[in-house]
Amino acid sequence: MRQGLHLMRRYLNISKNGMVRSLSNAPPEMDLGVSSEIDKVRAGKHLKITAASTRQPVIAEAMVTEIKMESPAVRGITLKVDHPNFNFKAGQWIDMFIPGIETVGGFSMYSSPAQLAEKRTLELGIKFSKWPPAFWIHNQCKVGSSVAIRVGGDFYFAPEIGDPSHDLLLIAGGVGLNPLASIFSHACHLYKLHQENSEEYCPGKIKLLYSAKTYEDLLYKKVLDAICSDIPNVEVQYFTTRSMPPESSNVKYGRITQEDLKTAVKSLDMSLLKTFICGPPPMIEKMNENLLAVGLSQNQLIYEKWW
Repeated sequence: MRQGLHLMRRYLNISKNGMVRSLSNAPPEMDLGVSSEIDKVRAGKHLKITAASTRQPVIAEAMVTEIKMESPAVRGITLKVDHPNFNFKAGQWIDMFIPGIETVGGFSMYSSPAQLAEKRTLELGIKFSKWPPAFWIHNQCKVGSSVAIRVGGDFYFAPEIGDPSHDLLLIAGGVGLNPLASIFSHACHLYKLHQENSEEYCPGKIKLLYSAKTYEDLLYKKVLDAICSDIPNVEVQYFTTRSMPPESSNVKYGRITQEDLKTAVKSLDMSLLKTFICGPPPMIEKMNENLLAVGLSQNQLIYEKWW
């Protein structure tokens, strides 16, 4: 613990700046719009807003080993973490302490826990903004840069051996795909483990509905499609809301509708269905409303909202 505090102090003096996020499976508030001025204020409270969230005691040093553009606006970075006690559950996020920047970042992993266990690496996809941690990642971060990180969050999928075989419905908007991509990959990894050892946990069907503004904004599409072609009972349906996708693509133009949700739910076992939603608050509100309308109960809906 002392080593972790030393790392944190070494990198920065913690301020109240950060990113706002919240987790719930209660009905989201109806009025979720925020003005630009309010948004600026709220965007400085990551540590305060997430104060009640579970956090691991380990604060580990991490080094950037790879940088790539995942879309025109999203930069992907790979972090190498050698600390043996550093781990995370699929869907969780990290506090990021950046040298010389007082604002503490908050970013969800899109890689699976299995990748960390096997390679000691994790992957993040960060959308460009002038918010200091994101701005640093897009404009100053380079291979060899070091940061300190700490895992937190209660939005995750971490079944244990003997748990019921849940079907999963994952609904993502924009960079809200990050924690859901981690859950998606983790569930598929568990399926492979079950194929090798029948005593391991076996997930049920997995369906991901993912919406982005344009075809170019769809994140990790090649990786998701490759997983779908390799594992049965796994499906991704893509949507674009601002521009028509290529005719040859398997992408639907328009928002995720109640009818889309109804079709997805019908293909799954409602009695053992878990639904994870992550995206902009207005989208979450609409998805929550439509999922209740097609027969799901509120306790089946788990969401994390960003603004």
